[in-house]
Amino acid sequence: MRSSPREPGQDRLPFDVAPPVDPVPAPRRAVRAAAPARGADLVRHLVVGDGLASRGWPAGTELLIDPRRRPRRGEPALARVTERDVVGVFDLELGRAALRTDRGSVWLTSAAQIVGAVVLAAPPLAV
Repeated sequence: MRSSPREPGQDRLPFDVAPPVDPVPAPRRAVRAAAPARGADLVRHLVVGDGLASRGWPAGTELLIDPRRRPRRGEPALARVTERDVVGVFDLELGRAALRTDRGSVWLTSAAQIVGAVVLAAPPLAV
């Protein structure tokens, strides 16, 4: 080991630590958010049963679904399962995709098609 600081032009020994280099900040890319869905792009769905009453969505609640958004765990979603529409909270059950409701869960098989994530819920009108 050296007992004095290096002189300019003196080579580094292999066990010397490289001098610290000021990191050059990487140019920032502009992150573009997904374009918001327009009214024509949204799918309307009317909740028929009380399967989502615990979320505050009783029968008659109108949901707007964005077909361009893929639901994440814990988000409400609409899926087509054997020619019927099922609304529930997207989750995993025993490693499989499922929609959870107050009445139980529906596993999403390979034949199921996820329509989209719920972006807006309108309360039912009082009659």
